[in-house]
Amino acid sequence: MAEVLESMFFLEGLSEAAEPAPEAETVTVQLTFDGDPPGCFQMRLARPAANTIAADFLGEDAESLTAQQSTDVTLELANMICGAVLSRIESVATFRLGGPQILADGTSQHGPDEATRYTVETGSGTLTVAIQMETPRCSPTERYAS
Repeated sequence: MAEVLESMFFLEGLSEAAEPAPEAETVTVQLTFDGDPPGCFQMRLARPAANTIAADFLGEDAESLTAQQSTDVTLELANMICGAVLSRIESVATFRLGGPQILADGTSQHGPDEATRYTVETGSGTLTVAIQMETPRCSPTERYAS
């Protein structure tokens, strides 16, 4: 996560933080992935941090940033972090990432309580990522046999 934030979003010196309780001023993104094993990735980001990260990524002033620009960059951030995490965890596996989606009110479609989590302080709010890898329901041979 730190590597993506440093190289693509110009955030350095991030410090690990305690995961905050859900609050109104956050944005939660979820995406699922297929592979061996399949799973789910979630990212929760304080709204001020999302705006700051988007402005830095786009080279814009935070005040001139539109809500759509902030959302688009937040979705791409989740995509990049998920890809980086999966390539480190399962470097020989191939994964297909689903499209990242903003969740309303932090609603999760998967069991986030069983996920591995990591939280950092960005300087303008916290960023928490969680990944949950599932046990495949059937072997790859069974999956493609008809």
